[in-house]
Amino acid sequence: MAEKIARTEGYLIIDALKIILTGPVQISNPLDFSQKTTAEYQRIQKAVEGEMNKAFPEYHWAIPVSDDGQKYAMDSSGTGKAHNPPHYLECSINCDQINYSLEEYDFAIEKIDIKFYEFGFVTVSVSCAISSNSSNGTKEHEIKSDDLLKIVNELDNNIVNGKVEQIETVVSNVTDKYMNTIAENGIAEFFTNQNISNEATNKSSKNIKSLHRIFEYEADKISEIEVAKKSFDQIARLSNGEWQEENSFFHFVGVANSVIVYDGSMNSNAENIDSEIFNRYQRAYKTVLETANAYYFIAEFMKNGLSDYSRESVAIEESKKLFKNQKSFDEAETGLNKFILLTSNFFSVADEFTVNLNPQGQNVWDRMDKVWNTSKTTKMLQDQLQNSLLITDRILKQTANKGQKWLNIFAFVFAAIGAISLVEISQSDGFDWEFDINIWNIDNIDELTSASINLFGAFLAVLFVLAVIGAFLLSIYIVVKKITKLLSKKVKKK
Repeated sequence: MAEKIARTEGYLIIDALKIILTGPVQISNPLDFSQKTTAEYQRIQKAVEGEMNKAFPEYHWAIPVSDDGQKYAMDSSGTGKAHNPPHYLECSINCDQINYSLEEYDFAIEKIDIKFYEFGFVTVSVSCAISSNSSNGTKEHEIKSDDLLKIVNELDNNIVNGKVEQIETVVSNVTDKYMNTIAENGIAEFFTNQNISNEATNKSSKNIKSLHRIFEYEADKISEIEVAKKSFDQIARLSNGEWQEENSFFHFVGVANSVIVYDGSMNSNAENIDSEIFNRYQRAYKTVLETANAYYFIAEFMKNGLSDYSRESVAIEESKKLFKNQKSFDEAETGLNKFILLTSNFFSVADEFTVNLNPQGQNVWDRMDKVWNTSKTTKMLQDQLQNSLLITDRILKQTANKGQKWLNIFAFVFAAIGAISLVEISQSDGFDWEFDINIWNIDNIDELTSASINLFGAFLAVLFVLAVIGAFLLSIYIVVKKITKLLSKKVKKK
């Protein structure tokens, strides 16, 4: 192989190539586990896994187990297992009959992995091998790197646009059954019975949003790694990737494309430390980039939701028709509060995932973050969350001020009427309900007028006292409600 590659620089041996395409799909709004205790949560999770296994027994279903990528719980020996995996359920599908042809190349789909996240997204990872049939019917054993990128780009576009029916059918069947199983086990969507702004754009027709391609290339011996690396240089430059060198392999993270080129012979020695390091990197390239891809689009969904509900709340408040549109405003405020809570939960899950990665996983994440600019997306979500919190606080204060303004006007009017009534009562012959009510025994028009005013004034005086008491109680209610909401916002923000 070394002589063949050296003789045809820029070419790659097809049999040495493995390709993984991974991307997210939005299948629902986020799921609501807020009313579930830990025990109940785990019981339902186990029930969902069991139902999915019954529906698709030919697939491998599993609740994600503790791994070295998440937080550790200490035990008596000083180490423990992770207890907060980044996703809810996973499915692994070994494919024997899925083949897809493009031009002179055939793709054999070997495996499809589907992971379900509680935020309404799944990730789909497709592992495939490539082969080539020339026009004269003979097998080709090499492919130019630019031809490889071209043909994989075409496969990528066809998968994203739903043109690879074998993959689309599998993903659709599995996700539809999953959502039915979730509903049957009493797990509602976080936004049940509520219209989400821009739902038509946020909630697509279950197509994969975008794919990241991971190329794995196995060289027969270490002397061939440098040659293979040069063949991938064009893809590295296009993807803004920087090669990182280890003892027995090279790798880079790029925009849309990542590559790992390794010496396959090192796996023959299980005790080789280079082999252990490589195995960790190999897992990290799939799991870290897979999770990062999902988190990127989840963050986009939440940022859009916060922005939409913030704009709606402000528009209603500034329309000067807040009380007329109180129902719409309450719905917008409820939606905004839910997105604030949801965003806080997302940050907690994402932070736990990244902070507790092993060194190899952290290395991949850091370089991915630099190339993908995920920190900017996270910062935009944090800024939108902060702006939304400020907007809700301002609207609550303005709403309370408007309510207090009308209450003051109402109190002033009754105070004036009450004052007039008290003056009239003080000038009458006495405050006698029996006399005041018996206005028919009046000798002249002057007495009738005086008695009528006296009775009306007495009525207004009593009404004024009741209004003052009611206004006092209402003021206490408004203040308590306002303080409760502000405290709740601050707790969620923390």
